[in-house]
Amino acid sequence: MRRIYLDHAASSPLLPSAKAAMEHALALYGNPSSLHAEGRAAKARIDEAREVVAASLGCLFAEVIFTSGGTESANMAILGASVAALGGARNRIIFSSIEHPCVLETTETLQKLGYKVETIPCSRAGFIEQEALANMVDKGVLLVAVMHANNEVGTIQPVRQLSEIAHKAGALLYCDAVQTYRTIPFTASDLDADLISITGHKIGGPRGAGALYIRAGVKIAPLISGGGQEREMRGGTEDVAAIAGFAAAVQDETKDQRKPARDAFLAKLRGSRFVETVSHDHNILPGHAHLRLPGTGAETLLIRLDRAGIAASSGSACSSGSLEPSHVLQAMGYSAEECREGLRFTFGRTSTVEEAEAAADILLNLATS
Repeated sequence: MRRIYLDHAASSPLLPSAKAAMEHALALYGNPSSLHAEGRAAKARIDEAREVVAASLGCLFAEVIFTSGGTESANMAILGASVAALGGARNRIIFSSIEHPCVLETTETLQKLGYKVETIPCSRAGFIEQEALANMVDKGVLLVAVMHANNEVGTIQPVRQLSEIAHKAGALLYCDAVQTYRTIPFTASDLDADLISITGHKIGGPRGAGALYIRAGVKIAPLISGGGQEREMRGGTEDVAAIAGFAAAVQDETKDQRKPARDAFLAKLRGSRFVETVSHDHNILPGHAHLRLPGTGAETLLIRLDRAGIAASSGSACSSGSLEPSHVLQAMGYSAEECREGLRFTFGRTSTVEEAEAAADILLNLATS
């Protein structure tokens, strides 16, 4: 049985170009911090990768810090900025109510540091309410965290407008761009964010490599002490092969087929009384389709889909195993029961229309049987 993978928002298959770059970099066994030729060769490969990522973001070489991925980047941004500002007049931090768990779960640590954490509501369609943010932000706010696009329902937020609101009060803006990086075009200046997190494994790169954009002049305290790597922002010997694979995925020019595949999938489902679309047609990621099957538990259906050869999910992969209803759907106004009926199908650059249509047929068959 040929399987159909529709969970690209969780992780995408490693691209051949990324694999080749990693295999080549594995031969660079020198420590990048060493002064000898072997060390310099490894360091040069990291610098080449940093140039690639910086160019993709339209930012300075020195503004890119390599990390292990989106979760570490988020923690470095939020906790690093908070530690750096301890003792100052700004003691409030604002998150959107639909942020990724890696953002929301920093709340306890922030509270221990003495910060008050507040959340911005969102609309039924999953968009952050700008007026609510404007009413919340003042000179006591240190940082506002808003994701570029939601990992569950795919809504793309107006980050630049939200950034203007934050900056007007002198607050920093952190943006989780893990879902949008190399999926929709943008630069750091487009978002006007002070801190931006990205990762490699959502775009066909390896797991274990990501980056944090830190706007020049923004103060961040390092969370990992060590040998002064990554401009003294992240101690520890860099994973040269993972970083090389990440950069190769950034540069890869494989034709992106996620939107036609997603559209074909939804077209097949349109009109069915057994399936409701949660993701709206405007301002959502081109590969996202979040559905509700009223009266059907998502976990049970996911198991049946898996047995039928389809990989999908019920929400954030970073909350796998949780029996709690989706905090994103709850923030959008869905009941706990409705939240447990949600399924996420996410298409990647290698998805095909044929796969999408076959998956839709299987889903409809399972939903009606």
